[in-house]
Amino acid sequence: MARIYGILKRLPLYGVGETQAKEIIGTGDLVQVIERMERALAPDVMAQLLDSQGCIGSVAYRRECARVGKELAGLSLREKLRRINAMSPDSESIVLEDGKTLSVTMRFGDTDRCKCVCSASVKKGARVSDLAEGTNPAGNRRMPLSYCYCCAGGFRRHLQLKLGVSLHTEGIVSSPISSGGEKPCAFVFSVRE
Repeated sequence: MARIYGILKRLPLYGVGETQAKEIIGTGDLVQVIERMERALAPDVMAQLLDSQGCIGSVAYRRECARVGKELAGLSLREKLRRINAMSPDSESIVLEDGKTLSVTMRFGDTDRCKCVCSASVKKGARVSDLAEGTNPAGNRRMPLSYCYCCAGGFRRHLQLKLGVSLHTEGIVSSPISSGGEKPCAFVFSVRE
């Protein structure tokens, strides 16, 4: 998950000087940091920077993803997706759109509101996941949709292990933290050959 320290550490890798990096980080409020990044960085640079901070998951989970990938090796992409979808039918849906595009929807929680699982801090006493709630310690604000490139990057890496293919994040369609809990996490990936 994208955190202030990680963003500050990676900004120079994308050509951002120290003065501009300090301006982007500001007082460390993550919503404001992402808003400033959107104004200061090219969209593809921002997407790459945030994607690079995607959660890698525990060693046990990565091993499980690799185990699933070995189990599914040799199957068609459609059959792999059918089996992966069957593993978590209530929380994840992965649809092969045109042979090379995957539409992913993730839902967390068992209420009519969409939840977020990101534990990064927006500011002291408020987490990113709080932004999906109607009232929250972060001040009833919305996170810019681009923040979710980090979550998409983490999910992409896990899905690559399961599918045995290279994926590229094409875009973020929706998220609970940018919609106030109205919409689920939805990403689009392209399959790279």
